[in-house]
Amino acid sequence: MLLITQPTFIPWIGYFDLIDQSEATVFLDDVKFSKQSWQQRNNFKTPLGLKSFTIPVTFDVQKSNSINKVLIANKNNLLRKFENFLISNYKKSKFFDSYFDSVIKIFSQNIKNGKLIDLNLNLIIWFMKILKIKKKIFLSSELNCTKNKSAKIIEICNQLKYNNYLSTAGSSDYLSEDLDLFKKSKINIHIHNYKHPIYSQNFDKFCEYACILDLIFNEGEASYNIIKSGRKKNTTLN
Repeated sequence: MLLITQPTFIPWIGYFDLIDQSEATVFLDDVKFSKQSWQQRNNFKTPLGLKSFTIPVTFDVQKSNSINKVLIANKNNLLRKFENFLISNYKKSKFFDSYFDSVIKIFSQNIKNGKLIDLNLNLIIWFMKILKIKKKIFLSSELNCTKNKSAKIIEICNQLKYNNYLSTAGSSDYLSEDLDLFKKSKINIHIHNYKHPIYSQNFDKFCEYACILDLIFNEGEASYNIIKSGRKKNTTLN
């Protein structure tokens, strides 16, 4: 099973269930960057409910607007802003002290390097290590695939020799429109089916769709089993 997805900023927990169900993951780093998308922000639990933390970015449209060309902006104050944001909202979490320094170290190193793709990927890889998820990882830019949209997915599957493709539920509509293309290439489309689990969380009412860091700060080593508990049988487009 092959997962093809964009490298988002500190993804939600279902993202890691997708990775865990796949044999390999291809991160789409050479597709168009969408401003104010999950590529540069995600949700954290606060006393007022979910609140986004956003990475400011800049890029030169004349040179390229692909994800792997996006640069982090306003770097001077960003580290302190992120540190204070996490301390304010997670200092009382049971496992905050176990992971805070490591997260800040990765964050600091990668904002200095300046590329959003490096920040996102290195955080994702670190989370995979914490969750003990070991999978093959590829970047689409390294595969030299030239097509777009569904044709690009098929091209990647063919190049890596996978005939089972795992997709997010939100992509099912547009994939259904191109189903004949996948059938012609003998590629089966599996749609992720996930029910958000409930876990220990700061403050009052439980909020779904907080980022993975919310789970790890609150549940520590139990995080992987909690993620897996939300897994349901995937559906197949046919």
